[in-house]
Amino acid sequence: MRGCLLKKAVLVLLVILAVIIGGGVFGFFAAEKYTSRPEFCGTQCHIMKPNHETWKKDKHSKKDIVCVDCHYAPGEKPTPKAKFRALGQLFSYLATKDKEVRKRAVVNDLSCTTSDCHPKGNSLQKDKENFLTKKIDYKKAYQTDYKGVIKPFIHKTHEEKTIEGQKLRCSSCHTHQSAGKHFEVPKESCFLCHFRKAKDNDGRAKCSICHEIPTKSLQKQKVGKEKEDEEEGVEKKPITHQTLEKAKVPCYTCHFELISGKVELKKDSCIECHHDPTPELMKKIEDKKEDKKLMHDAHVTKQTARCFNCHEPIQHKKADYLAAPIPNCAACHQEPHLYVKMLTAGEERKGVDKTPAAMHDVKTGCFGCHTEQGYSSTGQKIAIGSPKACVACHTKDHEKMVKKWVKEVKEELQIAKGLEKDALEAIEKVKGKIPEKKLKDAMAMLKEGQANLWLVEAGGGVHNKKYTIKLLDAAEKTFENLIDDLKNSD
Repeated sequence: MRGCLLKKAVLVLLVILAVIIGGGVFGFFAAEKYTSRPEFCGTQCHIMKPNHETWKKDKHSKKDIVCVDCHYAPGEKPTPKAKFRALGQLFSYLATKDKEVRKRAVVNDLSCTTSDCHPKGNSLQKDKENFLTKKIDYKKAYQTDYKGVIKPFIHKTHEEKTIEGQKLRCSSCHTHQSAGKHFEVPKESCFLCHFRKAKDNDGRAKCSICHEIPTKSLQKQKVGKEKEDEEEGVEKKPITHQTLEKAKVPCYTCHFELISGKVELKKDSCIECHHDPTPELMKKIEDKKEDKKLMHDAHVTKQTARCFNCHEPIQHKKADYLAAPIPNCAACHQEPHLYVKMLTAGEERKGVDKTPAAMHDVKTGCFGCHTEQGYSSTGQKIAIGSPKACVACHTKDHEKMVKKWVKEVKEELQIAKGLEKDALEAIEKVKGKIPEKKLKDAMAMLKEGQANLWLVEAGGGVHNKKYTIKLLDAAEKTFENLIDDLKNSD
């Protein structure tokens, strides 16, 4: 009797245990299935709401492609590892509800290129289109108003590309970059890769990669044989983009405004992720930041960083062709006030010790002295320096002092320029009469003296009068030594 009761008890326990285990397994899979639905992501998890909203507007949503179809690689979703990872993320979120706990999602390329989505195509899939070679209408896809012909985009050209060791993948270009799009290709990503530190119309920045070269004539006047005047006939030829390309006329001569933006890395972008970095870490980052392969591997491959976390964007669009070069004056001109800054700073030079201007240490800027409106020799409105500005901070006597400085600098400059002229004449007299090395040494001395002379002239001597006199003294001494050396070589 007891044996029978014991057997029944064991059986009941086994049934209960089976129900518990079965219920747990059922609950596990039911929970996993429920949490895999897009609606769960969008309603229960606040950090996923923006992504859910953009997904609903995206073409993937309209084709019933749900989150797990992309965010799990093919065959990965049924595995216990994937299920525990997903539930682990859920529990982590529930435990820290007011914080963002997930890493940025990475979509595996295999999820994109399945036979049901964007197949690469092979001999076994003859009925499937090869997405890599499919021609995509860029203008239609991005609704651009560009009037010219843009070549179709083909994924194949980017499949094997690398960026300093970082192989391109689908998510390199297709990103959740802006608030209104779920999985877009920001045009700025294209511009960054194609134009950053690239030569104009060369290599990856070549215009014809994306654009058909226009054949339409650029001339409005009648083309053909016609007389320029009554005496001489001049044959005119059509001028098109193709003829200009053949003649190797640089694109930037007409289209300088099309590409603009900074090419350096974002300032302080490192400390946005490396919180409170030690001086040692910052020095290591600074030393290694130009190692592109290392930086891309450490941040893009391992940390899923995006291009614009570190890089400044580059613009590629129409702009006022006359206004565009102004912010890029340095492309042709040296900084207009470079020598003024150099003179004011008064850095050490050969034969001249460091002598910063008196106003330099107290950081008095240009507008401290340039307080009046005036005009340049070309009639351009400018701010001019006034001795009266000195009185506001100093005494009435300082107004006279500035005038005295101007007079002294002008006189000393004339002496130095006179010696420069004597040095040039001395060199001309000995050309062909002294060894080549001796002449080279003389020319080097001449340039050394002229550099100090030009710094004073271009920098406006009164910006740092004490330093100016030292520079002119050094220049005069150099010219005198040059003349003496050449006299002794006669």
